[in-house]
Order: sequence, then structure tokens, then C-alpha cells
Amino acid sequence: MGCFGFLKAMMFAFNGIIFLAGVAILGVGIWVKVDSGSILGFLGKIEDVPPELSQVLNVGYLLIAIGGLLVIIGFLGCCGAIRESRCMLLLVSLFLLSF
Repeated sequence: MGCFGFLKAMMFAFNGIIFLAGVAILGVGIWVKVDSGSILGFLGKIEDVPPELSQVLNVGYLLIAIGGLLVIIGFLGCCGAIRESRCMLLLVSLFLLSF
């Protein structure tokens, strides 16, 4: 029974890392969309910046989508591992296999 407890803890830990990474990416995406002036000010202080770097602001929506997806996958994985919910674990597996 100890092996299953270890696997449960590892699954919770890895999905927790995915969840936290998703929250971080989601936060950066929201920050890019809400406060674009500070990002442009930061990029303006760097020397020899190519003009195409201002396209970073358009990446905000992509970061929000990827972060949201990672949050959902991480949450389902953590809850599925702790509660040993077959439905949640199957959803996580389907998400991971589809990408």
C-alpha cells in the first residue's frame, strides 16, 4: 500500500506544480493586457531594442489562454489524485493526450 501512497503524493505534487505555473502564466498574461504602459516603459529602457518587440503586447491573450488551461488541468489533477476520483483523472489524461 506504500507504493500507491507515494504515487498519489507524486501525482499531487506534479499537478500542483502545473497549477502554480498556470497561475503564474495567467497572472503575467493579465498583467500584459491591463498594464501595457509599464511594459512599454520597461522595453524603452533597454538599448538597441528592435521595433518588432512591441508586439509582445499581443501575446497577452495567448498567455491568458495557456495559463487558464494549465490551471484547469492542474486543479483537476490535484483534486483527482487526493480524492482518487476516476472521472477527474480521466479528464486530465484526456487533456494531456489531446495535446
